[in-house]
Amino acid sequence: MRGIHFNAAISSHPRNIRGGITFCRASLITYTLFHLLMKTVPFLLLALLILGFSSCDQFAGSPPAEAKVVTDTMVIVKDSIINAGHYDTTLTGFYQGMLPCKNCEGIQRTILFSGDEHFKMEELELGKNIPAKRVEGTWEKEKGKFLLYQNEKVFAQYRLTKDSLINIETNNVRIPDSASRQYVLFKKNTAPENPAWKQKKSEGIDIIGIGSDPFWNVEIDNEKLILFKLAAADKPVLVPIEKPTATKDSVVYAVVTDGGTPLKISILPRFCNDGIGDHLYEYRMNVWYKGVQYKGCAVKLNAAAN
Repeated sequence: MRGIHFNAAISSHPRNIRGGITFCRASLITYTLFHLLMKTVPFLLLALLILGFSSCDQFAGSPPAEAKVVTDTMVIVKDSIINAGHYDTTLTGFYQGMLPCKNCEGIQRTILFSGDEHFKMEELELGKNIPAKRVEGTWEKEKGKFLLYQNEKVFAQYRLTKDSLINIETNNVRIPDSASRQYVLFKKNTAPENPAWKQKKSEGIDIIGIGSDPFWNVEIDNEKLILFKLAAADKPVLVPIEKPTATKDSVVYAVVTDGGTPLKISILPRFCNDGIGDHLYEYRMNVWYKGVQYKGCAVKLNAAAN
């Protein structure tokens, strides 16, 4: 009854009537907004949760980019000697790289692949005064991989990526992808058969040797003569050919000039860098003349040459 009298009192006073109506409207608006929020917020939260899960599913369904591919590409660009857009699909020429070593500064591995599916490999342990280890064998391509054989047994597997040869297995031990950057060999410039050399070959020259500091060159015609030319000399040394002598690890030409000066030339089947154009050669050449030894590289223009 008090509530009825109170409402009646409010309604009987004009000011109270206006205040009551204003109060009621404000209360109604507040209640309505609160009611709408209570209904809307759960739906908004639910929508956000669904959107979040769908985004997670979207990222989960997409395979992550493999960082090693980007890393390998960066390494290739840094060390590449091949023009962009042109890469070998098979093995030919020289590949060289630096491998990790526990007991030395690093292992420089160099492999020469020939077109008849044979290879020659040298491993030089840096920081040690020991000769490079040499391995020869055959190779073949199988299911996108290159298998290297020694004594008819696979001892290494490689994968060719652009101009980089990646060692993926050695002696049946798999090299993990995380360590692949440490076992990469890069394509190197093989001593080119430039037009001048092709001309020399057509003239009967079998072997050419070159060196620097000081610059010198040798031409050997196994049927006629030996030419030795120093860049600082006025005339080359010309000596009639004599049959070379085969030693344990080299072929040696020992002749005497018209003036009685000995000229000795040795050719070793060891890889060589000319130090000029970063070209790799299959052979090394040493020349002894007038008490001075000249070291350089050699190319056999004739496959049948000694």
